[in-house]
Amino acid sequence: MKNSTSSRRDFLKTAGAATGFLILPTGWLRGENAPSNRVNTAHVGVGGMGGGDLKGIASAGANVVALVDVDARSLANAAKRQPKARQFADYREMLDVVGKDIDAVVVSTPDHTHFTVAYSAVELGKHVYVQKPLCHTIDQVRRLTKLSIQKKVITQMGNQGQSSSHIRKGKEWYEAGLLGDVDFVEAWSDRPIWAQGFQEFPEAQKVPEFLSWDLWQGPAKRHAYNKKIAPFAWRGFFEYGCGALGDMAIHLMNDAFYVLNLTAPTKIEVSELKGKSGVAFPNASRIIFHFPANGNRGPVRVAWSDGNILPKKPAGAPAGYKVPDNGSYLHGKNFTLSLCGWGNTFEPLVDPEQRKELFAKAPAERIARVKGSHYKNWIDSITNNVQASSHFGYSGPFAEVILLGVIAQRLGRTLNWDAATGTFKDDAEANALVKATSHAKGFLA
Repeated sequence: MKNSTSSRRDFLKTAGAATGFLILPTGWLRGENAPSNRVNTAHVGVGGMGGGDLKGIASAGANVVALVDVDARSLANAAKRQPKARQFADYREMLDVVGKDIDAVVVSTPDHTHFTVAYSAVELGKHVYVQKPLCHTIDQVRRLTKLSIQKKVITQMGNQGQSSSHIRKGKEWYEAGLLGDVDFVEAWSDRPIWAQGFQEFPEAQKVPEFLSWDLWQGPAKRHAYNKKIAPFAWRGFFEYGCGALGDMAIHLMNDAFYVLNLTAPTKIEVSELKGKSGVAFPNASRIIFHFPANGNRGPVRVAWSDGNILPKKPAGAPAGYKVPDNGSYLHGKNFTLSLCGWGNTFEPLVDPEQRKELFAKAPAERIARVKGSHYKNWIDSITNNVQASSHFGYSGPFAEVILLGVIAQRLGRTLNWDAATGTFKDDAEANALVKATSHAKGFLA
C-alpha cells in the first residue's frame, strides 16, 4: 500500500466516535466535516457471510461506496446489488483509491485476514464492523482494540445476539436474584459442518481463474490451493480459521460473558478431544473455562462442547423438552435458564406453573434495548456518536476468551493464563501461539 496514511489521518483527524468509554461531541457526521448524513461504507469480503453483511448494512441505511473481494464471482454478484460501488480485488488498493470517500469499513473475510484489513482501516480513522471472532490471535485482538480506542472510532463485532433483548432480560433476571447463584454454565454446538481432524493439507489443485489465491492467503504461510480450503472449509485449518469453537462459541458463550460479567479465565481445561491434529482443529471437544470470582459473584465454570457433544437435559426441565443442537444453559441455584447466542431464545426450564410464577416476579426493564438490527445499531451508533452494542471494548476481551480455548484445542492440553501479562504460565509452546507472524510482504500480522 502506498504510504498515504498521514494525509488520510489529517483529513480524518476530527472524524470518529466513541468506542468503549470514549464519547465525542454529538453531530460531527452531520456537520461540515461530513459529505452527507449517510454513512459511506466499504465492504471487504462480499461472498457468503459477507453478502449477508452487505445486505444488512445497506438495509440499515448505509451508502455503499466500495466492494472488495478476491473472488471475482462474489464481486460480480455483489455489484449487481450495488452497481454504483467501486470494485476492487485488494483492500489496500481500495483504501488508497477511495479512502477519502468512506467513513467505515465492513470486514467479512476469513479469520486470518480480519486483523490486516481492520487495523489498516482503523489507522485511517475509519469505523469498523468486523466479523467474529474478531481476530485470529490474542495479540491481534489486543492491538486492534487498543488502536480503536486511541482513534476514537465506532466498532462492532459480528455477534448478533449482543444486540438482542433476550440477553438483556437474562441479565436483569440474574441481577434481580431470580436465578440464584450461577456457578456453572454449559454452551454447545453441533458444528463443525466442515472437515476437521484431518492430518495434513490437501494436495495441490489448479487455482481457479476467478480467484486471487495469493491475496486470499494474505499474511498466512503459503500453501497450494485446494477447493477443500476455499471458499468454505477454511475454518477447519489452524492457518486460516478458529474451528467450530471460534465460529460458534463467540455466539453461544456470549450469554454467560455478558449476563455474569465474566472477565478473563485463569485456567482453560481440555476434558475431551477427538481427532487431534497438527494442522486442523479436532472433530469434537469439550473445553472448560475457569473464571475467578468477580464482585458479589463467586467463581464460574463454563463448559464448551462442539462436534455434537450435547449436554444432558437439565433437572427441572418440563416434560417433553429436548436439548437443542446449539445453545447455552445458565445453571442457577433456583432453575436453569436456556439462552441462545443469536438472541432468539429465553426459556426458564421449569414446569408451566413455575414459569407463570417467575414471569409474575420478573423485574422491570432497566437495561436499554437495541432498536433494530445489529447492523443498524452500528450505523446508528456512528451517526449518534455512541458506542455500539458489541464495541471492541466489550467484544475484544470476550474474543480473547474464545481464542484461549482455540489454543487449548490446538495443543490438546490444559493451560493456565495470566491476563495481566498476556502469557500462559510455564508454557512456551502455548505462548508462541499468542502472536501471529506475517509470511507475505505488505500484510500486517
